[in-house]
Amino acid sequence: MGVTIKDIADECQVSKATVSRYLNNSGYVSLEASERIAAKIKELNYVPSATARSLSTNDSNVIGVIIPEISNSFFAEIFKGISEIAEEQDLTILFCDTDNQPEKEMKALKMLRTYHVKGIIITPVSAGITKDLHYMEKFINSVKQLNIPVVLLDRGFEFIDWDGVFTDNSHGAYACTKLLIDSGHTKIGTITGNLNLLIGRDRLKGYKKAMDESGLLLDERFIYEGDFSTEKAYEITKAIMNTDERPTALFSANNLTTIGVLKALFEDNYQIPKDMSLVGFDDIELLKALNVNISVAQRNSVDMGRQVMSLLLDHFTNSNKKKEIQRIIIQPKIISRGSEKRIR
Repeated sequence: MGVTIKDIADECQVSKATVSRYLNNSGYVSLEASERIAAKIKELNYVPSATARSLSTNDSNVIGVIIPEISNSFFAEIFKGISEIAEEQDLTILFCDTDNQPEKEMKALKMLRTYHVKGIIITPVSAGITKDLHYMEKFINSVKQLNIPVVLLDRGFEFIDWDGVFTDNSHGAYACTKLLIDSGHTKIGTITGNLNLLIGRDRLKGYKKAMDESGLLLDERFIYEGDFSTEKAYEITKAIMNTDERPTALFSANNLTTIGVLKALFEDNYQIPKDMSLVGFDDIELLKALNVNISVAQRNSVDMGRQVMSLLLDHFTNSNKKKEIQRIIIQPKIISRGSEKRIR
């Protein structure tokens, strides 16, 4: 363990508070004590902790970033964009992965509070959840008690005035489904995301809207409820391919769902788009490297990270000004790579 403030204080026979005042140039320290402390710091090669100094001065250069799953390449790419801007501004990031678990999210908020972070970027677990209003209220109150700038990422609350960067999920899903319809498919299924979340419901809404506007029969049997995970999508796809009456095309609700679909199909030697057409929400860089070409609704996730970080910086530079809420809505771009087999 390195040298601490207590070590300096003990060696100089002064209090820790006196050493802290000397380090932060805040409050009175006698000339004699200052000279002893300065000499001892040099002798022991003491390096003040940036975190400790921020705790004592309430002038932190630390921000908190709370996201639900760093294993998801979408969030990993966003983190790159956040880190890029934070580094330019000499800000330190305390990163927390909640794994979509409310208890981990609350633990992260408590931890960030102890570090006196300057602001928080968060993708809230509770955003859009209708089944646990008690937790949602608890979460919102906990964030407000921090009394620091908060910017939302990808998931939001319609009734909370917080800035954020979001996606037009309904339109992205609509465009994915429309691509399959325009390719001649009429039996189109979807593996949804978590329908307890607003983003899951919005993507299902977009799928249904495209089917309805095209005059196609919406077969409820072809709506398979997933949870945005690879494992669930894998199980569902296995079941789909073992049925006689199955769709000719699938809209996959996110990148992890797409991976699950591909794993199940390739294991049983099915080919895309010969045996199943597929269009997914969000791109997967690794697939391009493996020469697996999947048509997608693409978002520039690195740029989303830059934009959410810019919103937080705006709070720091305009902290004394009342400003309108800023909600940036990203429109996904449809990239066709041929995984939507044309059947007419």
